[in-house]
Amino acid sequence: MLFYSFLTVNFRNTLLFFMNIILPIVFLLMFGAVFGKQQSQIGVAFYSDRELSEVNSNWKRLDTLPTLEEIKSMGNDVVIVANDGKMDVYLLSTFSSVDSEITIFRLKYASARNEKSIINVVEHEIKFSRQLSDLEYIMIGVIAISLLSVGMNAGVMLFSEYAQYGLFKRFMLTNVNRLYLLISATGAQIITGIISSLLVIVISWLVFKVNLFISPQLIVAYLFVVFASIMISLGLGVILSLIFKKSASSIAQILYTIFMFFSGVYFPITFLPKPLQIVSYFTPPRYMHMLFQKVYGIDTVTNQGFWIICTTFIILGIVLGSYAIGKFLKPA
Repeated sequence: MLFYSFLTVNFRNTLLFFMNIILPIVFLLMFGAVFGKQQSQIGVAFYSDRELSEVNSNWKRLDTLPTLEEIKSMGNDVVIVANDGKMDVYLLSTFSSVDSEITIFRLKYASARNEKSIINVVEHEIKFSRQLSDLEYIMIGVIAISLLSVGMNAGVMLFSEYAQYGLFKRFMLTNVNRLYLLISATGAQIITGIISSLLVIVISWLVFKVNLFISPQLIVAYLFVVFASIMISLGLGVILSLIFKKSASSIAQILYTIFMFFSGVYFPITFLPKPLQIVSYFTPPRYMHMLFQKVYGIDTVTNQGFWIICTTFIILGIVLGSYAIGKFLKPA
């Protein structure tokens, strides 16, 4: 079965296995170890009508009573409004450790007037567009880059290296259907991409407690983004193979490095110098990352824009893949 052959190559070929499976995990662990330390500090903003002593270093005092709109716009994990013996707690984060911050604040607030009774605490879960933590942003970037690797390397291997080995000449002898060949090749990469992204999600949760698991109603949208990401990456590999031929593999690795650092998938694009920010608009991983953010509830694009980008990626991948297969299967 052709599909099975392409799929097993992804795991038996040392280079492909390293680039598609091992390297994303290495980046996950490396960036997670660096930025994971930031997650230990929960951002707390508070307003108190009592003078509190020895507030924690990660607490920010508010001088005036904040409005609900002001609370929503704050870049904190929790906002506490303590007034007239009552604590209103606004949760803007899913971190379980905010409970300890709330408990410490309640004790400090009560002890400010030597009150032993339990202060009335009312929790409010803010319902608004989700905000990504640094770790979540990076882990989604790892998924995007892993899919870029899967698709682009597949395109280069199939239409550059395998073409040189005479693979398509053998296919011509078997009268293989072009559509069947395209579906088998892309289908194997999609399965590989799903496995790679699933590993990132599981390891992120096990090692760094970053929950990127998809709710059942969003699984279809997630898989659609995986499909679109694989197709545009495959199309990119096709272009490199047709233009650079024998050197396509080397060019692909250079391009992979450029995309990794200048597409904004590991760091927000605003971190880059302004001239380099323009480069990100021409990198597919930028849009792949935006699509995944949309799936996770971040309004990076409109609903219409989401489907337009996904559909465009898929069509481009199919057109380029079909053209390359037709070109290489065409008798000399």
